[in-house]
Amino acid sequence: MAYERLDEFAAPARATPDLWRIGAVLALMFVTVMVLQNLVFIFVAGLGGPDAVDAIYDAEDWGAGRTLAALFTQGLFALGLVVALRAVHWRGFLSLFGPGVHAVGDFFRVFYWLAPLYLAALLVLPAEYDLVANEMMPTRRWLLYLPLALAAVVVQAGTEELFFRGYLTQQIAAGTREGNWAWMAVPSILFASLHWTAGAGENALWFCLWALAFGLAAADLTARAGNLGPALALHIVNNVIGLLVVSLPGPASGLALYHTPFARDAGIIAGLMPVEFGLLLVAWLAARVAIRA
Repeated sequence: MAYERLDEFAAPARATPDLWRIGAVLALMFVTVMVLQNLVFIFVAGLGGPDAVDAIYDAEDWGAGRTLAALFTQGLFALGLVVALRAVHWRGFLSLFGPGVHAVGDFFRVFYWLAPLYLAALLVLPAEYDLVANEMMPTRRWLLYLPLALAAVVVQAGTEELFFRGYLTQQIAAGTREGNWAWMAVPSILFASLHWTAGAGENALWFCLWALAFGLAAADLTARAGNLGPALALHIVNNVIGLLVVSLPGPASGLALYHTPFARDAGIIAGLMPVEFGLLLVAWLAARVAIRA
């Protein structure tokens, strides 16, 4: 009964439920993204000269420009999904969200609960370390970048949710037998695998396990709500805090107001993971209360 709305959410995928189509979508997305990325490179080079692409994408330091480029580039995958969805399944992009009115309403209901929850956790939870101000992003500059940075996070988090909890969840639910949990497990495992970072050393497993738990929580909320709104709100709020407020130094950290005094391969991270898992659990429960599911 908890997932009775999953049928309604997966309904747009039932016209073309063949699982082989997922592979076709992935292939077409890859080709589309490669084409779009080259067009972006040509456009950037045309505006800023031959060194502009290297300055943005191949910089050694993760400054604000490179971080923005990395986040907005994720939107190319969303465009690739739009093309592939129409070509392979003959359906529109909006079908990934579930019923539109409910998706918008549930997004804001969950957002209103989670935004203060995450901010309170950031301020109240005790920490064994002092945060380090990002020298490249003083407060005034951070505020100037904030609207663009928020848009970049929405693009990045939204793209991941549309593919993993939108497309994959719908297609797998429509293409497998009722009672099969592949719609939750497969997207979550794939999502977790993409969070493997060689530079994290032994901590790479922790990051993957946390991403797996996040994927399961987001899939659960999607199935309970019958739309993508709650998962989008959870992902966006989480990434705003983790990318724009306090970030581990390194990849995609250039927009953060503060950095931790340790990198992603530090030994202290294993000891911090219970708090991270606990916060995710509370956020999941709060989202369920918000959508009354």
